[in-house]
Amino acid sequence: MGRVIVLIVATMVMLFNQALAKSQDADIKGRVVNQDNQPVASASVYLMSSSSNVLIKTALTDQDGNYIILKAPKGNYYIQVSSVGFANGKSANFDLGESAYNVPEIKLAAANQAIETVTVRGQAPMVQNKDGKLILNVENSTLAAGNNALEVVKRAPGVSVDKDDNLQLMGQQGVTVTIDGRQTFMTGEQLATFLKSTDAAQIKSVEVTTTRQAKDDAEGAVGTINIVLKKNNTEGFNGSFVASAAHGNHFRGNSSLNLNYKKNNTTLFGSYAYTDNKRETELNLERTIANNGKSTVFDQQAGLIEREKNHNYRFGIEQKTSEKNTMLVQFTGNNNEEDGDNLSASYIGPSLNVTDSIMRANSYSLAKFNRYSANFNNEYKIDTMGSKLTFDFDWSMFRTKSDVDYFYTTENPTGGLLRPEERERSSMPVDIDIYVSKLDYVKPFKKGKLEAGLKYSNVKSDNDLGFERFVGGQWEDYEGRPNHFVYTEQVSAGYVDYSTEFGKWTAKAGVRAEYTISDGHSITKDSRVKRDYLDFFPSANLGYNISPNHILTLSYARKISRPNYRFLNPFRYYIDKLTFQEGNPYVNPQYTHGFSLNYTLMQMFNFTLGTDITNDAMVESMGQNKETNETWITRDNLAKSVTSYLNMNIPYRVGKFWSMNNNFTGIYMHFKGPIAGYYADLGSFFIQANSMHTFKLSNQFSAEANINGNTPFIYNVYKISGRINLDLGLNYNFKDQKSSLKLAVSDVFRSNRNNVDTDFEEFNSKIRQYNDNQTVRLTYTYKFGNLKQQIRRRDSSNEEKERAN
Repeated sequence: MGRVIVLIVATMVMLFNQALAKSQDADIKGRVVNQDNQPVASASVYLMSSSSNVLIKTALTDQDGNYIILKAPKGNYYIQVSSVGFANGKSANFDLGESAYNVPEIKLAAANQAIETVTVRGQAPMVQNKDGKLILNVENSTLAAGNNALEVVKRAPGVSVDKDDNLQLMGQQGVTVTIDGRQTFMTGEQLATFLKSTDAAQIKSVEVTTTRQAKDDAEGAVGTINIVLKKNNTEGFNGSFVASAAHGNHFRGNSSLNLNYKKNNTTLFGSYAYTDNKRETELNLERTIANNGKSTVFDQQAGLIEREKNHNYRFGIEQKTSEKNTMLVQFTGNNNEEDGDNLSASYIGPSLNVTDSIMRANSYSLAKFNRYSANFNNEYKIDTMGSKLTFDFDWSMFRTKSDVDYFYTTENPTGGLLRPEERERSSMPVDIDIYVSKLDYVKPFKKGKLEAGLKYSNVKSDNDLGFERFVGGQWEDYEGRPNHFVYTEQVSAGYVDYSTEFGKWTAKAGVRAEYTISDGHSITKDSRVKRDYLDFFPSANLGYNISPNHILTLSYARKISRPNYRFLNPFRYYIDKLTFQEGNPYVNPQYTHGFSLNYTLMQMFNFTLGTDITNDAMVESMGQNKETNETWITRDNLAKSVTSYLNMNIPYRVGKFWSMNNNFTGIYMHFKGPIAGYYADLGSFFIQANSMHTFKLSNQFSAEANINGNTPFIYNVYKISGRINLDLGLNYNFKDQKSSLKLAVSDVFRSNRNNVDTDFEEFNSKIRQYNDNQTVRLTYTYKFGNLKQQIRRRDSSNEEKERAN
């Protein structure tokens, strides 16, 4: 670890020294004309690195064909130009020093025929920093091809997952996940299931941010992960087809079809994806329960085989009804069916090497997850100065049903049953309905921008758990286990934000108010917990542009994380006969004060130093019954948790063919307060690292490699072991430029394992888990239709709309 820290510090010093040496930036000017020497307006201009073909900056020509690229760092470049109806143009290579450079006039030749594809020879960096967000561009990634959304998202800077596939950011839980800027209202197992069933071929990029503005929902103690779906603005009809086959311990496959038609002011779009996966999970669980000086050891060995079939579809229309008004209507559906076969054997005795009895548990499950959502969005541009009014309405419906059959036998180690076979079964339907509407207003105001808005959300979750056991040849209710729980939550919010610039300074400040009404009603127990509370969430952002290559930003935001309805449900969800999860209706929301200092160097390197201070932190707590040998997990409010982190995103290029992006996160996490009936004061420092490499072997061949891992650390009362993982990929682009073939291997050395230990007071356990991560995938992609690039002028007011649509 010491060598890693020294290497990181040395890299920072080297980059800082290089930055100082290059602190004098210069402007680049030029003009674009046609063959008749007439100016070409609205042409797209790209500043390209001549050594690496990486896109550095962009510009548009004005009515006279002139363009200017401000404050470019010293280096060797060339200019590439594209415009509809013309062949691509390119300048000679040039060296940019400390003085402004005038590029010789670039003359574009008229295209003799329709251009099949206009290609910018460089490509956007795999990871870039924009508007305070770290963006992972995965649209053309070999390692993303044939994968699901969860596998892609966890490769984003600062993102990781725990043993249960819960997303974490900067080592912490409490992450809000949005899709195209819209909240999913899912957490935990539901969110993981949804992301696993979403085809990565539909994803353009993943945006990660630990800061919050008043416009953003206050939900999310750590930050937000936004999944941006692909959107095609090409005129005419076009589409793509993707087919992927993979093999781990079992076969997996998926395919998708994307269609898009644009004519004048109307755009029609649709997509469909089908996934058929079979996975195998290996689990070894060892736990010890002490009682009056005696110990009972459980050595459980389990194997879970899951098969998942998923249909995912989306279609809609975007209509520009006037020069000022644009309307969007879209519908999304997801139908997932999963069956599981879980076989386990628990060897029970006074020690690991002595067995008194063997409990065998076989469970067979069938779960269906259906999600439907509709969205209406209307944007009205009030004037040409940037004022606009946006209305958005979302309706979502989740219908989940999980049926599980349990079979238990308790055997003598020498053979024979110690008690008769036990049979149980459960049925757990969950219905969730969500309605969200919001209104946003933007107006230039006194040399700045004023933003204000309103939002209302209504969420209802109905969970009716049935539990039966087989007694005397017939099924009967298992007393104490059936449960009907209904949770409703309404949040009314309003915000105001103001941003301005003065000299080299930028500032943005605002406040968001949220009034929450919630009701957790246990119909079975005839009890309910009602809450209503008003909270204010201030946020502020102060930036200082030392130069375009040295930008400092200081941010603060207050955030909230509300407990998932399942955490509030007071009944038990049985994993096996002796292990279950139990809800806590009295767990409270947690509040976080988030501070961060961001330094952007050379518009490429990004360093973020942050601290999150959370009060009433919601954490996983444990309990056990020494008499029955039962163990359970619940949620409690820990007194306080403090997490400090330094995230460094460092892209680097070696020669002309090898580019890399390195993300290092050093984290110190500390928990303090009562938990599981004891007082905890635990903390640790650890490092998360992710290194992505792209090799351009030729015009048609490229390769990718991804290395990620973490050092050991303590999370709450759990000791998480270190791990490292390697993924490899190879891409071949056919000469027709319409099709490609990608070969990828995940978890090459089968090292991506979850090893967790607990040694806290009376709690002693070891978990060893492997989720069938080692996979070989082959993916074929074919693009068809009109692939000619439609390049048009786009003002900044459209950026937010692209995120929101």
